[in-house]
Amino acid sequence: MNTKLTIKNFLIVILPAILVVFVIFFLIMPQIRENKEKNNQISVTNFEECVAAGNQVMESYPRQCRHGEQTFTEDIKQIVGGDKDEHGCIGSAGYSWCERKNKCLRVWEEPCYENLSQEIQYLLADKYNKPVDQVNITITRQTDMHASGSVLFGAGGPGEGGVFLVAKIDELWQVVFDGNGSVDCDKMHEKYKFPDEILKPNFCD
Repeated sequence: MNTKLTIKNFLIVILPAILVVFVIFFLIMPQIRENKEKNNQISVTNFEECVAAGNQVMESYPRQCRHGEQTFTEDIKQIVGGDKDEHGCIGSAGYSWCERKNKCLRVWEEPCYENLSQEIQYLLADKYNKPVDQVNITITRQTDMHASGSVLFGAGGPGEGGVFLVAKIDELWQVVFDGNGSVDCDKMHEKYKFPDEILKPNFCD
């Protein structure tokens, strides 16, 4: 008698629970399958698109996002603002530091200096830790991408001056040689593409 009651109680309690599980399973599974198929139809080719599609982001470094059978990794180098220099200028956005105006700017939007002489003046003043008003620049030859000339520091006493070569690299002028020593002509020709009209005869024979 007790055995029958136990089996009866088991059937009364367990069978409804099993039926509920089956009902839930058959109601939810089509929705899960539909969502999965819909998710697979979304075109995802990179990390940003993976996140936008609603996929979970793994807290790794760099972060990763999984879409179906594919895993996409965040390209941290493309994050604008992640490459600020010591002045706070964001290079990836095209900003560089302008000493003359004491701010970050895009040189193609706003000139940093009034002219090339002034720019070279500031470059050499910064290099040799000299007051700007004590750096006197004379440009002797110039093209769109190269220039040469002489510099005098202060009153221009012995050893207080020399010559210079500058080249425009990535929209910025850079001093590639200055002083009174010999010039590496091969380097100037091959690396900085100086034309003979700048180098000859004062720098290279």
